[in-house]
Amino acid sequence: MSLYDQIYAGNDHYFGDQPHELVLRHAGLIRPGGRVLDIGTGQGRNLLPLMRMGFRVTGIDPSGTGLDRLREASREESLEGRIEEIWEGDFAEFEPRGEPYDAILCFGLLQILPRPVCASLLHRIHSWTAPGSVIMMTAWHVDDPLYDFFSTEWTRAGLHSYRSADGQFRTYLARGEILDLLRGWNVVHHSEDLGRSHSHNEGPEHRHGEVEMVAVRREIKNREDGRPALSAAGDSAGSGQK
Repeated sequence: MSLYDQIYAGNDHYFGDQPHELVLRHAGLIRPGGRVLDIGTGQGRNLLPLMRMGFRVTGIDPSGTGLDRLREASREESLEGRIEEIWEGDFAEFEPRGEPYDAILCFGLLQILPRPVCASLLHRIHSWTAPGSVIMMTAWHVDDPLYDFFSTEWTRAGLHSYRSADGQFRTYLARGEILDLLRGWNVVHHSEDLGRSHSHNEGPEHRHGEVEMVAVRREIKNREDGRPALSAAGDSAGSGQK
């Protein structure tokens, strides 16, 4: 049984029963009826509202307990037909089917992965999408209130990345780093602030230094010399709106 199997077994809504606000605010960017992939879907809180809107969804998570909750919730609302695939396991072993995804969600995942795996994840996101696809992503930045604790108490495993004795990771992004990691995407929303105060399982209230990113993959056009070039509309990737 995985760590999150144990966590989810005691709470049907461990991360809350509402989607991340980015999902509702920016769902209109996704092609109507399109395909959405949620990497690290957990109990499905971000997929369920998209299913209600008519999107076809795939959820990836290593926790079978979390995925069972997603299946149960979809049955309760007669939304099973909106599920293309529910895949239990590591995203690195996932092989997508069909056309590229119209949107990929990645909430709360980068901060628990080592740096090389973060790079692998971003490569896969690019290969699983096409121009016009949307990405919605969160991560933690170096001004997180607990950064000093992890940098002192855990072992350094890379740039702003730390490993515990039992193999857990906390990885933080430098300020503005997300813009460099997602070159080739037009920024719709980008913020780096303290997230809202929240708790899990009646634990203490806390906040994270949260990076939010919503972006649309750029169109690639051929130049007169036949070499590919990014469309002019996306030349200023750092000029996103909050």
